[in-house]
Amino acid sequence: MVKKQAKQAAFLLLVGRWHGVTKDQERALRQALKSAGDGKLVFVITAQGQGATKRHPLYADERVQVVEGLARALRRPYEVHTALDINESATDADAWTSHIIEVVKRESAGETLLDASNTVLVSANPDVNKHFARGGYRAVAPSTSGALPVDLLAAIASGRDWRKIATASTRKVYEARGIVERIVELFDDVLVNEEGELSHGRDFTVYSQGMDASLAVKIQDICPHIQPTAGKIVDKGCGTGTLLIHLSNLFPRAEIVGMDLSRELLHMSDSQHYPNHNVTVVKGNIIHKRFADGSVSTAIFSSVMHEVYSYNGYDRDQIRLALTNTREELEERFRKFAREFKGKSAKPGVVYEEQIFDGVAHFRMTLHEANEFLSKKDYVTNWAMEVNEEFGVWTTDEWARELTAIGYRMVACSSYLNPWIEKNRYNGHVWLFADSDGKPGETLPFDDTTGVIVAEKV
Repeated sequence: MVKKQAKQAAFLLLVGRWHGVTKDQERALRQALKSAGDGKLVFVITAQGQGATKRHPLYADERVQVVEGLARALRRPYEVHTALDINESATDADAWTSHIIEVVKRESAGETLLDASNTVLVSANPDVNKHFARGGYRAVAPSTSGALPVDLLAAIASGRDWRKIATASTRKVYEARGIVERIVELFDDVLVNEEGELSHGRDFTVYSQGMDASLAVKIQDICPHIQPTAGKIVDKGCGTGTLLIHLSNLFPRAEIVGMDLSRELLHMSDSQHYPNHNVTVVKGNIIHKRFADGSVSTAIFSSVMHEVYSYNGYDRDQIRLALTNTREELEERFRKFAREFKGKSAKPGVVYEEQIFDGVAHFRMTLHEANEFLSKKDYVTNWAMEVNEEFGVWTTDEWARELTAIGYRMVACSSYLNPWIEKNRYNGHVWLFADSDGKPGETLPFDDTTGVIVAEKV
């Protein structure tokens, strides 16, 4: 009986973020392409609209240049497309797969029509392979045993010799576009090191399945305690990154960082699909400091403290060290505000007194400065801009006098406390007290947040 030969694929589809190409990655890809066939290479770069973030450091046009350098080195016919991400749920694989196919069809003016009968997927991303497998696509997975783009970024961020990892064409793009400097700036608060992995020999498939099975309970336990306007949330010991997916969905305005010591688990978490482009995965030992003092809003230790203890000589001091270092990383937003408010003025900052009453820190200052802090405390994404702006220029009475003095007639001049801000950002988060001989006196209502001022020319 003669074995029927498989039909040669017309297209070899390569989908990914393509932030760089390493020498190991190119070698693995060449090997995979031998078994995939001689079809035309169709590259699709995802997250087209993203750039200059930790998860997507390169802009789309820079990633196109990286891919074109790889394609030329492979000496095969090729085409390169870029795709915007779509807002589908993490389980809606069919919508995402159809979106990729449609992008290629549209950008090729209908010349490249991909389907399961003429296309082989070439991808090491397990989620991408799983998505396309549902549509009947055959997949060839290149090896991930060597250095990958995440290792290239880590080498740059930590000041190691990244050039020995990257291909020549990748080096050319990085150097020509100033990408190295950008990555260093983006990751300046994350120290990446060369520490060994935790628990060699562990079956990570079994381990990750067991950890992810308890995720629903973790979400229920953890997420209600995270402030909804959180700045930087760090999952210390992020494992497969499954919790990061839910954090990204729940806190789209936060910067979310997953940290782990295991290279295997980091590759799993880096390949996850995150609902928002606000997740970064980094290598690091959760015992040691990895972030600047006062830069982290929430730190999560989920099912990891027993490992800190067990794999460090059953030493409880290692747990104490992890907690102490994290405490220094956690931010004290008022003190940050007090240092940086109106930084461009001749007299920046806020003068305040700090006292402890019933074990709680209280800060004594003018009501105006207190309100300036309240109006800025939640704008952590654009903090550097917001902290230099002073909102309370004049009271409503002063606005009326100023406008009248220069020839306007006042039509309306009033103010009110925005009820959404009061409910979601003030109540239960901050408290104002009158000064009673240096001690907290009566509770004060929050000042108005919004003014409505209408004036007409006389």
